[in-house]
Amino acid sequence: MRTTARLATGALIGGTVLLGGTAAQAAGPSSDEAAAARAAASPAVQQRLGAFFVHLDQHRRGRLVNQAVPKAEAQAKAPRLEGAVQRVYSLNPAFVKGDGGAPVATFAYMAVGAASATGQHATVWLTRSGAGWQVMNVISGSEEAVYPARARGGTVFTEPQIHAWYRLKDGRVTALNGTAASSVGRSGVTVAAYRRLVRSRYADKLPGSAYQRSGKFGGFSPATGVSDPAPDGGPAPALLALGAGGAVTAAGVALARRRRQGGC
Repeated sequence: MRTTARLATGALIGGTVLLGGTAAQAAGPSSDEAAAARAAASPAVQQRLGAFFVHLDQHRRGRLVNQAVPKAEAQAKAPRLEGAVQRVYSLNPAFVKGDGGAPVATFAYMAVGAASATGQHATVWLTRSGAGWQVMNVISGSEEAVYPARARGGTVFTEPQIHAWYRLKDGRVTALNGTAASSVGRSGVTVAAYRRLVRSRYADKLPGSAYQRSGKFGGFSPATGVSDPAPDGGPAPALLALGAGGAVTAAGVALARRRRQGGC
């Protein structure tokens, strides 16, 4: 469901609160999904998707990604949207901190899959803009659209710091991908146990902590929560997601880390 080295275009948001509230509040009317779908289907976004797929070709061939893509070349990719618009939820910093009654996950953005005429796959991320929705990012692969569709009466959310996807249902957090299984086991854990787990990983790494001020950001093992150095030796502020930036910051950082690991 994802390429080894994922490419993204557009704004990877950091340090700005985009959306908030509880998962229940974020559920909202279905008209939001319809409006997001219309935004993603606009001619401007279709052109952007076509250019993105051209960039994927350039990257795969080891070429320098050329930001200026001729309109005809982008149109030749004949991009199309795949499936329904999905709501993406992400680990809630208030839940990690232990704020009373805080939900496990909060709404982060809308996502819908896309494909090209040559078999490439991407996901379009959308955030609210006034009364409507606008594209904030396009990324290779389809997991941000595929996993949320597996809610089955629960809430699917991501812990993007370790690239894990979970389902929250009937008071249990269960794994939807291998990384999540390494984190909570195949049978999952209770909400209380999951909170202890993420608190052990991130509670001392929230904004304002000595960890953040030191600039020593890195990755985390899903099994142990132990910090590792960033692959390229540079900063990878994965834990800024658990503060002012919200879920979208975390998503952007996780993507940046995977791009470095894949050699982008």
